[in-house]
Amino acid sequence: MEAVSLLSVSNLCCSYDDKPIFSNFSFSLRGGEALAVVGQSGSGKTTLAYCLTGIIPNIVQAKVTGEILLNKKNILGKRPSELIKDINIVMQSYEAQIFGLSVEEDIRFGLENLGLEEDEIKNRVEFVLKVLGLEKYRKKLTRNLSGGLKQRLVIASTVAMNPKFLVMDEPTSNLDWKGIRSLVEIVEALKEHNVGVILLTRRIKGLEACLDKVIRLNDEQNNNLNYEHKPIKRQEKNFEGKEELLVELQNVWFKYEDDDFSIKDVSLSLKSGKVYAIMGSNGSGKTTLIKLINGLIKPKKGKVLVLGKDTRKHSVAELARHVAIVFQDPEKQITFDSVAEEAAFGCKNLGLPLSYAYEALEVLKLKEKSLSSPLALSTGEKVRLSIASALAMKPKLLILDEPTTGQDEVTLKLISNLIKSLKEEGKTIVVVTHDSDFALSVADEVLIMYEGMLAVRAAPSEVLLDESTLEKFELEPPSCIQQKAFVRDVL
Repeated sequence: MEAVSLLSVSNLCCSYDDKPIFSNFSFSLRGGEALAVVGQSGSGKTTLAYCLTGIIPNIVQAKVTGEILLNKKNILGKRPSELIKDINIVMQSYEAQIFGLSVEEDIRFGLENLGLEEDEIKNRVEFVLKVLGLEKYRKKLTRNLSGGLKQRLVIASTVAMNPKFLVMDEPTSNLDWKGIRSLVEIVEALKEHNVGVILLTRRIKGLEACLDKVIRLNDEQNNNLNYEHKPIKRQEKNFEGKEELLVELQNVWFKYEDDDFSIKDVSLSLKSGKVYAIMGSNGSGKTTLIKLINGLIKPKKGKVLVLGKDTRKHSVAELARHVAIVFQDPEKQITFDSVAEEAAFGCKNLGLPLSYAYEALEVLKLKEKSLSSPLALSTGEKVRLSIASALAMKPKLLILDEPTTGQDEVTLKLISNLIKSLKEEGKTIVVVTHDSDFALSVADEVLIMYEGMLAVRAAPSEVLLDESTLEKFELEPPSCIQQKAFVRDVL
């Protein structure tokens, strides 16, 4: 029987340009154990992942000291290609790890590069497709997958490589509740095969059952490890102006190329001074729906009207004066060398005062980083920069696709307050999210997408506090429901 591997990190220190990210960080992990490293936005989770897998200092330049011992041999500084069979990574910017044209091809890519026999490749492919719920997508083109399905694919492709230790950077950030439960299953399966798993995350909700150890990175400001942003009774002021019909979808159908229809006969109206949360499992049509609303894609059948304008007859640039969208992958929206230039881009294009950009940066707590490169920001900060860039254009409708990605409780509260403030001004806000606690705290209505259809439209409490609805549509239960279920199971 193969000996269980041991990973020991001792007094690890890392800094960029003499700015320390973390100091004297130590832990040990055996094969067959799972560790969650919990940290706030910008606390160094991704930096730690890069140190463990050789990306630092070989690809990302940083000063790193200390020891990373794998079976008593120091691997600190080794190249990722030398470590891939021992320690592999699912990066937070997961799309950079997709190489195949189809789901199955992508999983096979790494296995074929390892020179495995065809029977072994087939067995591994079938195993990860089944456990991660990707069987029905095996022939689907990777470019047509939703963000959550792409993330699930990268986890599958990396797990198939069968490393001794697997590092996952924010693995639940774009996964639906079914995906998170599948992730727990795959972690348990890896543990049974003596693989050690390190999950770097802002929260552990849904992962508790598979974890053996939980430690917090740079925990100087918040000692409440199990904090979850619970739904609260909202007493904010509502918009008191004249209600305006902002967006109307009339029997809309849409499909990508030769794929099946991903939006099926959706009719929907969005009004001013309201916050709408669009929820549903990965691949249900959420992101496609918001692309239709901002005119980035046009319906195959039916109409999309924005302030009465048919999106088929107007360009995205024209609609941008009214609709701003922040996608779930902020790096795709970064164009300029400084945070200030990035935030001001929309203002310059629309002829708006640049002061709007600086105001937005201040609101999103990024003003002090105005001269920094956007690429040097943490993922949570990049999300906030994308929101600031959109906010600076003073849109009537702001669409936020997975805005909770990479955010800690402090910045989540900041984004929540921003949404409520915009609502009071009469703006319309659409939030695409899997985070039920966040949806409960900000939304006036929840819209559930299911297999391309608008299945449910109701008040948040009617949807997210109903266990049968949560189960039917595989939605993440809010903390109060999860705690109730835990007590019931224990008793």
